[in-house]
Amino acid sequence: MASDNMAGSKDPQHEPSPGELDSQGIHAMRMPHLKHVYRIVCHMSGNNTTIPNVQDTDITRLILPIAGGTVSGPQIKGSIVPNSGADWAQLVGGEQKRFVCLDARYPLRTGDGFDILVSAKGIYEEGPHSQARQAGPVPTVTQDDVEYFTHLTFEAAGHGPYSWMNRIVAIGVMTMFKSRPIIDCYRLTNFPSVNIDKS
Repeated sequence: MASDNMAGSKDPQHEPSPGELDSQGIHAMRMPHLKHVYRIVCHMSGNNTTIPNVQDTDITRLILPIAGGTVSGPQIKGSIVPNSGADWAQLVGGEQKRFVCLDARYPLRTGDGFDILVSAKGIYEEGPHSQARQAGPVPTVTQDDVEYFTHLTFEAAGHGPYSWMNRIVAIGVMTMFKSRPIIDCYRLTNFPSVNIDKS
């Protein structure tokens, strides 16, 4: 089934790729667009596991269970299946310069009863003006404080209303509010004014 154009919409202004300055004699390229897919407000259980200096390295394994959460977007609404996922993160480096490698998996259950597995790999790193260097966990961080991004992949049932999620390239833009991760999911597209095929 072909996708339909959004009523009355026009393509936003395309931005040329910065790579155009570095190559000649090929067809022009442009920067992709980001389209909002959903927002997740995640609730963590707080029953974390910490394993320091794993295998005699400067890596600390952090196992952060996910208690639940809500998901809401233009084409999907539902929740995180309670107590069914976690972030198996790694804290890398010493006190002066360190970052967290994120590696989360959790299932979503849509309002109409479909399950979708989310896999998220990414990075959490203090920004140049971060207040997150204080001792102990920081319950609230904004985009002014940190680099906090993930690459999201999905496993949805084929031939169903969410099978389109299997074939998108998606990123998560993240913040933390009162110890709750907030995840805005966007998909990359060259066709911002075209609805995604739901088949």
